[in-house]
Amino acid sequence: MKSIVLIQPKGGGFDLLGARIPIGLLTISARLKNEGYKIRIIDQRLDSNWENTLLESLKSNPICVGVTCMTGRQIGPALKASKLSKLNSKSPVVWGGVHASTLPHQTIQNKYIDMVVIGEGELTFYELIKSLENGHNLKSINGLIYKNQGEIHQNSPREFIKDLDQSPDLPYELVDVNKYSSINLEEGGKSLDFVSSRGCPFKCSFCYNLEFNKQRWRAMSAKETIKRVTDLVRKYNLKTIYFQDDNFCVNIERLKEILRGIIKNKLNITWGTLGLRVDTAMRMDDETFKLMYDSGCRNVDIGAESGSDRILQLIDKGIKIEDLLSVNQRLAKYPFIVKYTFIIGFPGETEEENMQTVKIAKRLVKENSKAYTPFAVYAPYPGTKMHRTAIKYGFVPPKSLEEWAIFNPEEWFNNFNSWLKKSEISRLRSIAFTSMFSNKNIKYKINSPFIKLLFNIYYPLAKLRFYKDFHMFPIEFWLSKKLVFKV
Repeated sequence: MKSIVLIQPKGGGFDLLGARIPIGLLTISARLKNEGYKIRIIDQRLDSNWENTLLESLKSNPICVGVTCMTGRQIGPALKASKLSKLNSKSPVVWGGVHASTLPHQTIQNKYIDMVVIGEGELTFYELIKSLENGHNLKSINGLIYKNQGEIHQNSPREFIKDLDQSPDLPYELVDVNKYSSINLEEGGKSLDFVSSRGCPFKCSFCYNLEFNKQRWRAMSAKETIKRVTDLVRKYNLKTIYFQDDNFCVNIERLKEILRGIIKNKLNITWGTLGLRVDTAMRMDDETFKLMYDSGCRNVDIGAESGSDRILQLIDKGIKIEDLLSVNQRLAKYPFIVKYTFIIGFPGETEEENMQTVKIAKRLVKENSKAYTPFAVYAPYPGTKMHRTAIKYGFVPPKSLEEWAIFNPEEWFNNFNSWLKKSEISRLRSIAFTSMFSNKNIKYKINSPFIKLLFNIYYPLAKLRFYKDFHMFPIEFWLSKKLVFKV
């Protein structure tokens, strides 16, 4: 049986907090692994000699080299791996992931890329491997765009997988799980990510989900979720599970059934989730919150986005500030760490409005000692409604994959037109940077001892800057780029 090589590119920045297990690559590997294919996952974040590892893997003449990639810092390292593969083997290079799915025609125009899998990749990639192995024509594979004798061909789109219960278990054994972590809710215990649903039924105008998942949410049944989580916890002796679903709590009855299953199976774990919305939390009763805690929940992530009702309406968030404050007061009764994420610098946002956001963030922490409020400066990701708004405000998007490789979400405005003035950019970047280090509740997200040390050193200054609105001369931001947050 021939081999397959898969690449997880490094992204710099938050990779330093600790590498998360490459869920996407494991997902497309599952069916193929079950059929005996030899799959090699090369993770640039963990393998400092990944180039030599790749060159050695290419000697086996793999069926293809697959590369996953998100918009931003990953594109440069992903392109480097693609070039190395093309120059040293005849194996076709296949890209997938959010960025390639959003801009497939632009992506495949790159000379080091032969094919792009669009959208959900496991069935498309499975059929592609079979066709490449047997020399079959690629035109019948839905969800694929490819080159043939210099011409680009795009096949029909792939329908979404409807029944996630039928999808095979992820082959976590393809990687060394001891080298990965998710969140550190229990000191010294192993932690891993798990995904039980896909997509989101809401329509936030800045989010990739509208384009990638078409505003659809699909989930494993509670019964299947409990079974898989139980198997994963017992197999790897896990102490923490992080539900990496975009929106884990859409169906509250399903959520409660999962939590009861965790308790019934005596998993004795802590858990957290990326996906809880303010409007969903408003529909939860006290019984649900208590059940969350009793089953091990110690962290929830909530997208608050803005402290301005006008901006919340502009981005189609579907909530109001009063809703956010009410939910925070309810959550303050429970010992959950609550991460409220905010975005500032939207097209058309005023200085008064982004300072309203800072004010609300401070209020949330004041009213809930377990809350913390990291900020990000808005970045116009492709395929979103807000991206089109950004273009109207003067943003000129990259015209090639090489240009996207220099699109750093944290400082894209240095290389592309922005509606923000230089003085605004400096202040917003300082707000975002200091917000990450101004609250000790974030420490459970940090798995690197080195970054923990830097956090403890910088924390007093970050807290002073963020809570006193002192953002002049942010020399530490420059130092971080030079010393830490570089690719």
